[in-house]
Amino acid sequence: MLYFGSFNPVHRGHIALAEYVLDAGLCDLVTLIVSPQSPYKEAAELAPELARFEMAELACAASRHPERIKPSAIELLLPKPSYTIHTLRHLEQTCGERMRFSILMGGDQLAGLSGWREAEQILRYPIYVYPRRGQAAEWPEGNIRLLEETPYFDLSATEVRAAVAAGKDTAAMLHPKVAWYIREKGLYRK
Repeated sequence: MLYFGSFNPVHRGHIALAEYVLDAGLCDLVTLIVSPQSPYKEAAELAPELARFEMAELACAASRHPERIKPSAIELLLPKPSYTIHTLRHLEQTCGERMRFSILMGGDQLAGLSGWREAEQILRYPIYVYPRRGQAAEWPEGNIRLLEETPYFDLSATEVRAAVAAGKDTAAMLHPKVAWYIREKGLYRK
């Protein structure tokens, strides 16, 4: 299962969701695809690509399934701008004979999917959607499964960055190794 995101930073909710889909038997492996600059996000709010990947490595290694939850830098290596459909095609060409792919995303991302490059092609993949509180359920048609039994994680990377910038305790939000990395690198400080 491909879990695309900026992971800016990766937080406990991201990893708990990856653990949930594994525990539910929805896939054999979850790969956090660390994305470069999204056309929907401001560049100034992003930590450097390598830092986001390294934080994802730390969080995945600390998960309950470190051998089955892994980060990937594939989108950081592909030509820019990065489009999900290009990544999917690359993965199909390089390892599609050995693997079948599905996608994990938040309801907020799915709601905007119709504006993505070649969205109709992305919708051919099984898409597992994590509902967000207050998110309307108006989505495009496709192979979409709402993860209704998923525990709700009331956490966002935006809130994590704000807490870090304000010097607040992030123990409930971040794995200690990720929090340490953020402190050591001076990330998300004003």
